[in-house]
Amino acid sequence: MNDAQFGLLISAGLAVFAALIAHTTVCAERHVCISDGTCTDVNSGRWYNPSCSFRTTVTPAGFKLLNASVQYETMQRMNRGVCSPGLRQQVDSVTGDLTCVRKRSWPNAYLAEIGEPGASTDHERHCGKWIDAGSIAYGEQKWAFYDAKSVARDVDNLVRAKGASRMAATDLGKFRASCRTMVAANSQGASAKGAYDLLLPELSVASLDKALESVGFLASHYCDTPALVGVGIEGDTFAAKVLSGTVLSDQSIKNALYVVGEDRQERNTAMAFAQAMHNLDASALQPTTLGHAAAIVRGTYRGTWLAGYVGPSLLVSRTASNAPLERFTSAFASQGPTTAYAYLKGVAAVCSLAAKAVVVSEHGNLLPILTERARAAPSARRTAAALGRLVEPDEEHDAVTDETVLNASVVRLSALAALSSASRGSARDVCLAAAKRIFPDDFDRITFNALVTPALYDRLEQLSNSLRESTAVVLSQDTIGKIFADYSDRRAAYDKVRATKVRIAGAPRGTWAGIDREFRRPDLKSADGALTIILKQARAVFLDRMLPVVTGADICEHPALYPGVSRNAYLLLTSSSACSMLLPGLLVPPFADERYDEASLASRVGFVMAHEFMHVTAYKSQWDSAYAKYLLGDYPDSTHVEAIADVGAAAILYDEERVSNETVCASVSQLFCGRVGWMPMLDEEPPWHPPANMRGDNVCQFLRTRLAS
Repeated sequence: MNDAQFGLLISAGLAVFAALIAHTTVCAERHVCISDGTCTDVNSGRWYNPSCSFRTTVTPAGFKLLNASVQYETMQRMNRGVCSPGLRQQVDSVTGDLTCVRKRSWPNAYLAEIGEPGASTDHERHCGKWIDAGSIAYGEQKWAFYDAKSVARDVDNLVRAKGASRMAATDLGKFRASCRTMVAANSQGASAKGAYDLLLPELSVASLDKALESVGFLASHYCDTPALVGVGIEGDTFAAKVLSGTVLSDQSIKNALYVVGEDRQERNTAMAFAQAMHNLDASALQPTTLGHAAAIVRGTYRGTWLAGYVGPSLLVSRTASNAPLERFTSAFASQGPTTAYAYLKGVAAVCSLAAKAVVVSEHGNLLPILTERARAAPSARRTAAALGRLVEPDEEHDAVTDETVLNASVVRLSALAALSSASRGSARDVCLAAAKRIFPDDFDRITFNALVTPALYDRLEQLSNSLRESTAVVLSQDTIGKIFADYSDRRAAYDKVRATKVRIAGAPRGTWAGIDREFRRPDLKSADGALTIILKQARAVFLDRMLPVVTGADICEHPALYPGVSRNAYLLLTSSSACSMLLPGLLVPPFADERYDEASLASRVGFVMAHEFMHVTAYKSQWDSAYAKYLLGDYPDSTHVEAIADVGAAAILYDEERVSNETVCASVSQLFCGRVGWMPMLDEEPPWHPPANMRGDNVCQFLRTRLAS
């Protein structure tokens, strides 16, 4: 061994000796600190721990030394971390990622940390720090609404977590289990054939009336038929309205019948009828008669439990022009019942494949009607969210009219086509999405149960009753009441608001904010495939919507027009009645919480309730234009319908005497403050609602100048 090797050996030995000394020291310190409770063993779950690694723990004494136990502000800054004012760091319960969520504040809902107390405007005083902490390119991002999609996602995660097949106790659970089986086994084709077979026995063409009843039968499953049957409003009464439907192409009919196993002769016969419908000259078409419309409506409930409720009070109406139905009746006369029967079988086949498309997107161009609607889906033209539900509109297009009710009632299965393909790995997600489209009432109920506690529900009842009476008082006073040019209109609005009912989507049926009738569940069987369940559930939804029509029920028996997770509310007005609908997605912070004090609840969700009550003033044709200009001069003309509801709501809360003007100003300013995009909008429409920040500023100004205490 030469000198160099000997030196290297000595160095290695010394290094090992020093490492052993260091390891022994670390292990000794670990033993002492674990005994003293000032650290924890990092590898306590392992039987062998050669590293002696440990992690220190901070004791109360340590917090005292760090001066973190005596300053509330220190804790808040630590909890806020990298988030904007008003938000707190959280670990996402599903992904495990660090995220920022809204800070909850109770019993006083006002969040002082997002405001700039010395600012010159109300919205900056109550919200300036949050506004300045971020920016957007275009549009508006309001403090009260920015996290609405996150709440909707949380509700989805809640449903997803409870979707195990072994726990499928409800119809919704049974559908999801069957759907996942179908996707995993790739058995959509066989399931579509089962759905087709469900429809066939009820089709009859013995006469034109029977053929029209068959059209109604298919329409009650939300199929693409020559005529649709929707729920309209005539005066103050629900009516069954027969609307223009669809003339299917001969290629769609042919392909659909091929998929469900019909022979070539039947396919060709159906194609001949479809071609005859297309080739008819428009000038030769005969107008739809009331008898035709009545036969179609009769077919929607024929042989069901609903037939026992039908009486002479059932109101049936029709559109003045219905070219698809007129083509069907004319082709029936020229082609005969046999050819018409083949066509109706084609409609049923397309319907079964439309049910499939709700779960799994259509590939290629097998059915052009489904392909076209799927392509349109990402654009603004897609308005359907579920059976009887529309996509929540943007703020500038959220006025609810009779037409909105009608459009929601005729959402077809083909309008709910899935946007992406499905695989075994995505079965949970695509089946959850399909369930949301087919079981809208169930998801409203799930959302309600997730977001609205019994204590909050009880408080909302008391608040709504009080606000309704205060609204009537405010309308009888001149500050708001003088908006009407004629006293008779003012009196009608007064009577209307006194009779206005409040509904909350998903609220227990039969309770104060729930609809009165019970949902009649479909007759599901264990042998039913997922697509058969879709068609049975679709029929059950249709019959449920028709029950108020045939019984002449109150206008508030209509279901919600938008999904329950929407952060929205609306007032449905008729000539002499009104219905105020709150969606559960609104009944969360910063609008509502069961622990809010009286002033906070009244000045937040109470302001929204009062705003909706005050929409009984919405008919501008009844206004005194000079007084409207005087009262609403600070608002853009296009926003006056919403503006009168805002200042009216402020007057209602003033009349309540449970909330100070300062609290109302602070709450409204904070709710409707927002970040405004720096990029100019091209072809921007005039606003319908007062813009972000203006809304709070103007309410505060109204309180100071018109309702000063």
